[in-house]
Amino acid sequence: MKSCIIATGNELTEGIILDKNSKYLAEKLKYIGYDTLKITNVKDDLPLIKLSIQEALEMCDTIFITGGLGPTQDDLTVQAVSEICNIDIVLNEDLFEKIKQYYYNKSGKYLSILKKQSYVLKNAEILQNPIGSAPGQKVQVNDKTIYLLPGPYNEMKSIFDTYIYNELKRDVKSDEVEYSLYFYGLTEAELMQEVSVILKNIDYSTKIEEYIGPSLRIKMHKNADFEPILEKILSQFSKYFIGFKSLEITLFNTLMEASKTLSFAESCTGGMLSDTLVSIPGASNIFKGSVVTYSNDSKVKLLDVKKETIEKFGAVSEETVKEMAYGLKKIMQSDICVAVSGIAGPSSGSEQKPVGTVWFGFLTNEDFVALKEVFSGDRNEIRKRATYFAFWNILNLVRNQNP
Repeated sequence: MKSCIIATGNELTEGIILDKNSKYLAEKLKYIGYDTLKITNVKDDLPLIKLSIQEALEMCDTIFITGGLGPTQDDLTVQAVSEICNIDIVLNEDLFEKIKQYYYNKSGKYLSILKKQSYVLKNAEILQNPIGSAPGQKVQVNDKTIYLLPGPYNEMKSIFDTYIYNELKRDVKSDEVEYSLYFYGLTEAELMQEVSVILKNIDYSTKIEEYIGPSLRIKMHKNADFEPILEKILSQFSKYFIGFKSLEITLFNTLMEASKTLSFAESCTGGMLSDTLVSIPGASNIFKGSVVTYSNDSKVKLLDVKKETIEKFGAVSEETVKEMAYGLKKIMQSDICVAVSGIAGPSSGSEQKPVGTVWFGFLTNEDFVALKEVFSGDRNEIRKRATYFAFWNILNLVRNQNP
């Protein structure tokens, strides 16, 4: 099955927001076996929206249009589909009552402008919006299916997950299975020089996971033997291999399997390690907490780092992250305590400690290891690189302790 996605809105074409809707839809469609041929961002312009729909109808079986279902004059999606597909627009009185009631419950007001959202394509299947006013719509045009979805991400996602995903999944019969492999500290070119030979005549694609390394997606018939392929790849790249899921999820799963707990003492990363980890459902099973000690004073007061240590060696030093890690251990009593202190920039660097210098301290029981890395990039990139470097080393630490 071939699909196209059209995301409408000036806020997209002017770079004000990122197109999260298309990313989400494309990922979900790929998972169930759809081949998304084209993703289009188009401004709120009727002729341009109509042109995008016409192009999609010529190449795809299923079309998703997000945005343009609101009550204002620049919400043009229903009109565009109507004119391209020669479908009448009709007032749905029941829908209008629901929209009015929804808005009244939310704001205590009735607004006449909302009536526009009740004008729908004739014979469309109405997909009720569980968390907003604009409903989704599904229409059949000859042998094509068009879904109209609201622009706000949470509303689009709610309608898609509630009404569309399982329906599409039932309709697609696939004999293929996809395997995903993730790697750290390796360039795409290094990976592909070997893998392109191993995977000759096999359907695969690569992607750079930002600040981490390449990932590899391999499609095979469900009855094909994947193990010999995996063995060949890992014979070349086992020391870079994260697993079959992203770095943070693999780390979480590995900690769960080993029944290990984790805590962070963060300075230059400012809570980024914690934030990344707790985005995973169930993180409370392995994550005890963190202390963000950005200033030298907070390192002394909260983590019992000695003033003399900072004065002699500096906040960005092996000695300081060691004392941070041991101070964290006293507070959290975690199996693994990780301390991070560095210079994210753009200023405060020196010849001895340039911008991007980060020290890491890893404490397990009474075994302590310190590592230093100098990362490139701007302030945010250095913090992200430091976060994933810490995760990668924690993952290897746990794996080595629990082979």
